[in-house]
Amino acid sequence: MNKAAGIAAGAGALAAAGVAFYGAQVPTAQIYGRTICREPGAGRKVCLTYDDGPNPAYTPGLLDLLDEHGAKATFFLIGKWAEREPELIREIVERGHAIGNHTFTHPTMPAKSDERIREELDACREAVEAAGVTFSTVEGRMLMRPPYGRRRPGTLRVLKEKGYLGVTWSITCYDWRARTTTEAITRRALRAGEGDVILLHDGFDQHPAFDRHKSVAATRNVLEHHGPEGYEFVTVPELVSAAGTGARYAV
Repeated sequence: MNKAAGIAAGAGALAAAGVAFYGAQVPTAQIYGRTICREPGAGRKVCLTYDDGPNPAYTPGLLDLLDEHGAKATFFLIGKWAEREPELIREIVERGHAIGNHTFTHPTMPAKSDERIREELDACREAVEAAGVTFSTVEGRMLMRPPYGRRRPGTLRVLKEKGYLGVTWSITCYDWRARTTTEAITRRALRAGEGDVILLHDGFDQHPAFDRHKSVAATRNVLEHHGPEGYEFVTVPELVSAAGTGARYAV
């Protein structure tokens, strides 16, 4: 191989790697398969979504805060925590919020076999249904958020096979970073506009009652800012319904 050909081959490999990273990691990417990440046709409606709960230390206060503002949200639950908090899961649903599968142990799904992914999905579903509730749906497909938003074509095929629809996001608040501040989380969340899906956390996969006071405080700031501007905070299924785009997610 001559030098020019080698350079071209290297550039091609880098480009392919870039596309692979984009498709697997960027939450709004759709090249590996469609996920719910933003619904601009929904008008002045925004989704607050919370990962890694339920958290007995912070989820109850968050539910009270959402009620205070007439807001609805979507919670993506880790199965191993769901097993511990059946009453809290029931309360989330009874208060009108949506829930989705976030696996049982929070693995990086593209690094796992299809069989392991099936096991994670099934175990989380069993934990939630043992509490007497079921995952929320869009077009008959249950909501599921891959941990870290990471997916590959095989990941999404398994989701579809098991009756799930992937949900990612369009606004990243980085509230999982240890040194981030409430102000920084709020600033990022306030970038949300019509049809955006905001990623926040009410829990942590390594601790059942992790400190999420900054995420809750930032939620209050967003509600107090966006509410008076005419925004409505809705669940993921409500957002899709408002946008009239459900057919694009049908099996």
